[in-house]
Amino acid sequence: MPLHLVPRVLHYLEEVARSGSIQAASRELGISASAVHRQITLIEEDLGDTLFVRGNKGMALTPAGQMVIELARNWRLDNSRLWNTIQANKGVESPTVKIAAMDGMVNGYLPNMVDEICRKYPQAQLEVEVTSPDSAVNGVLNGDYDVAAVVNPFPHDDLKIHWSRAYPLGCVAVPSHPVAKLDSISLVEFARQKIVFQSVALSVRRLLESRHSWIFSRAENSVVVNSIQLMKLLVQSGKYVAVTSELDAGPEIEAGQLVFVPVEDEDLFKQRFALVSNRQLPESATMSKVISIAADVLNRQPIPVSKRHVS
Repeated sequence: MPLHLVPRVLHYLEEVARSGSIQAASRELGISASAVHRQITLIEEDLGDTLFVRGNKGMALTPAGQMVIELARNWRLDNSRLWNTIQANKGVESPTVKIAAMDGMVNGYLPNMVDEICRKYPQAQLEVEVTSPDSAVNGVLNGDYDVAAVVNPFPHDDLKIHWSRAYPLGCVAVPSHPVAKLDSISLVEFARQKIVFQSVALSVRRLLESRHSWIFSRAENSVVVNSIQLMKLLVQSGKYVAVTSELDAGPEIEAGQLVFVPVEDEDLFKQRFALVSNRQLPESATMSKVISIAADVLNRQPIPVSKRHVS
């Protein structure tokens, strides 16, 4: 069993920083909000400085808070290095590989990857956790996960990219929807539809807000969700459309349940899918084999096309 030497209070601080509120962190941690608040207050009193400031979008780290979070990350990495070094000195290699992936992959790439790894490398023991892209990348940087399959990973010097491909965004709709008959769609026309938007927990929303924030105020009868799977189910009801990539909706497009219509606005970004690990942590033979198989499965995913027509 790997060591767990990171002080519990640092876990509390990391969760508050990730979730943006003490209440959300307490729910995730399974402890009372008052206990989380008390621990933060004690550290602030010892440091003589505040760790968080409250803003319109929740609690944000101060410079002092950033330093404490960096301490937590370094502590976690040292914990992982210590465990791996001790096991290596004993000639023991852990068969466990911890993988982080996203909600949108659970009915497509993820089961294919797990099946192929288990078939080709049965010695591996996989621990797969479905989480948000930012949480997956932070988990890799913290040493919580060995590898992550994510979209739009934020840049970091310690991230090692094993595979990457850009997928343009488009509008997805059921074949009977009027949008599905179009060869392409503008964001102006898209905003006139009933839309399922991804929440700020997902990177597509934040990227859209950075360039096209007007869409969210102009759209009427919209729904915001933090799950790609729920987004696709709502679109499949025939009442909504959504912006996403062909990778996120690949199984439904292939099955003829959804149609992908390219967005014609030239300044719309592409969604980059990547397989990443932490270059600061040693890569075991098991982990290298698992990453190689995962990349092979990704290489067999459909190459982005301009539109999938359904008869």
